[in-house]
Formats: sequence, structure tokens, C-alpha cells
Amino acid sequence: MSTFSYAIKMAIILFPIVALIFTIPYIIYQYHKYGSINSYRSIIVYSFLLYLMSAYFLVILPLPSIETVSKMTTPSYNLIPFQFISEIFSLSDFVVSDFATYFPSLQNPVVYESLFNILLTVPFGIYLHYYFQYDFKKTLFYSFCLTLFFELTQLSGLYFIYPRGYRVFDVDDLILNTLGGIIGYFLAYIPIKLLPNRQEIDENSYEKGTKVSILKRFTTFIIDFVIYVLFILCLFFIIPKQPSYWKIIFWGFLILWTFFYYIFLPVILKGKTLGMKFFHLKFVSSKRVTWSRLLSYYFWFVFFYLLLPVMFLFLLYVSYRKEWLVQSVFEYAIIVLGALTLMVYLIALLKRIFNMPLVFEKISHIKMESAIGVRSEENNKNKL
Repeated sequence: MSTFSYAIKMAIILFPIVALIFTIPYIIYQYHKYGSINSYRSIIVYSFLLYLMSAYFLVILPLPSIETVSKMTTPSYNLIPFQFISEIFSLSDFVVSDFATYFPSLQNPVVYESLFNILLTVPFGIYLHYYFQYDFKKTLFYSFCLTLFFELTQLSGLYFIYPRGYRVFDVDDLILNTLGGIIGYFLAYIPIKLLPNRQEIDENSYEKGTKVSILKRFTTFIIDFVIYVLFILCLFFIIPKQPSYWKIIFWGFLILWTFFYYIFLPVILKGKTLGMKFFHLKFVSSKRVTWSRLLSYYFWFVFFYLLLPVMFLFLLYVSYRKEWLVQSVFEYAIIVLGALTLMVYLIALLKRIFNMPLVFEKISHIKMESAIGVRSEENNKNKL
């Protein structure tokens, strides 16, 4: 049992790292598909990820040394089906007609390992039926595929890292693990009756997707910025670096690219950048989204929330360097200005939380809204 607890502990320890890597594509997909991140869906998906990690580690851990495996002479596979049944009766005190032998038999490795192989894939069958909405045939098929993957991992010596398999490829494990998936399929009727179903989760996600959250704005900004920077990097490597004129050409293309991507492209795409189009967002205006309004939108945004605080800090620094201010006054002014800047950012954050327009949106008469409309039933059947 210590082997089982060790594998589960390792899965829990490494889960935050794997979840962090998984989170970025998960957020991108959820915003692209549904326009929001449903907390209940996230609990299901991340718990499923933790389960898969735990199941995989239970199959491969603990890892022996290569020297130990190279000296093994035990059989590396068993192709005789239902051998575990004869072993239970021959190597344990289990008697079907005697209930007194049931509990003591559970302490026998042959018995509890067989039960473990069944229990290993029961959650898998529950997830497939409840969340992914697979029917019995698909659950049976994917449970068998998962089990086959585990057994081939063992047979190949962890994908040929080891000279031979350090655990036995057992056809009984294929049978028992697949049986566990089938049991999980029928147990899934309990959460299906008690918990929100997939359609309800999707409908809630689409409803939330009509609102533009702070995280959705930030994710869209990052995607647009990555596309913007990748093009700049291409320019940097493509343009010949001649000392006389390459910098002028580079900066010229940079300015043109900036105006094209953030100003003219949204006009062409009816109020959307590439990132906004991917996440189903759009710029809207009380009149019409034009290049001049977009230019005003970005200019006042940069001015109020970046240039203005930096400009005041720079002026204070210059005044201090020129000895126009004494040190105590300078330090006091820095504290006051810093507090005012943080207050401005806090007010902007609160306005975003309560979906209130900011100063630059009022001036430019442009704001960002969701472009998500009514979804078809076919779109609702996506499996993540």
C-alpha cells in the first residue's frame, strides 16, 4: 500500500506544475469556445487531470534503477486470461459461501491488487459518461484504450528507457481495468441525476461569455501583443542591417505595422483585431467604429494610464536632479504621486469589475463588447 500512497503523493506534488502548463491553453480554448471560464467546468477538468496523473503514476512508480531491471529474470508478460481468479482461490483463504473469509482475504495481495485494478479506472468511466457524455460503447472502447496504453507502457520498459519491462504486461489487467471503466459508466448515473449536466454547464458558460471580464480582456491583449511582436521580430531578421538606412526602414515598418494592426485591421474586420476575433470580442461605438475613433481610443488609454504617471515621475526626477526640490519634498511628492497613481489604477479596476466605462472609452466613444451570439446544438457538444 505504501507504493500506492507514494504514487498519489507524487501526483499531488507535481500537479500544480502540470496544471500551470495546462492553464494557458485551457484559458485560450475556453474563451474561444464559450467566451468565459465556468468554475464548475474547471473543477471537473482539473480533477480529471489530477486523476489521470495519479493513475499514470500508480502504473509506473516507483521507478527502479536501470541496473536492477537489467538483472531481472522474471516473466515480462502474462497472456492467460482470468488467471487472477484461480490465484485468488489458491493463494488466499477466500471462500464464496463463507462471508467470514471476505474481509481477511482483502489483506491478501492477490485480492487487493485485483480490486485495485478495477478501482483504478472507475473514475475514468464516470468522467467519460457524466461530463464527456460518451455512451456505453465509447466508454468501453476508451477504457480499454487507456488500459492498453498503461500495459504497453509497462511492457516497453517506460518507452524503452529500461532494457525490459520492470512490471508485467498482464491480460488480466486489461480485463479488470476495462471492467472498472464499465462500472464507472453505470455509477455515473448518480452525478448525472444530482449535478448539473453538460448542457447546463455550456449554457451557463455562453451566458457568462456575453460579459467581457478583466481576464478575458487581458488574455485578448496578450494574444494580440504576441502576434504584433512576432511580426516585429520577423522584420528585425528580414530587413538587411545596413548601418546607413536599416534603422529608418525598420522604424518605418514598425509604425506602419502598429497602425495597420491596431487601427486599420479592426476597421476592416468590423471592429476586431485578430485576438478579438478569436475570442469573439468587438469594438462598438454609439456611431461607427472608424480609424480616428480607434486612434483616439488607444491614445487616451496610453495617455491616462501610462504616459501621465510616467511623465509626472520624470518631471519630479528632473526637478530633483536640478536641485529645484529638496530631498524631503521630493520624497514626499513621490509618495503622494505614487498613491494617486495606485488610486487611479484601483478605480479603473473597480470600474472594470462593475462593467463601467473608463475615461478613454468615454472620450473616444468606443468600448469593447462580446460578439458571442446564439450557439447551435452541434457547438454545444464540444468535449472540453
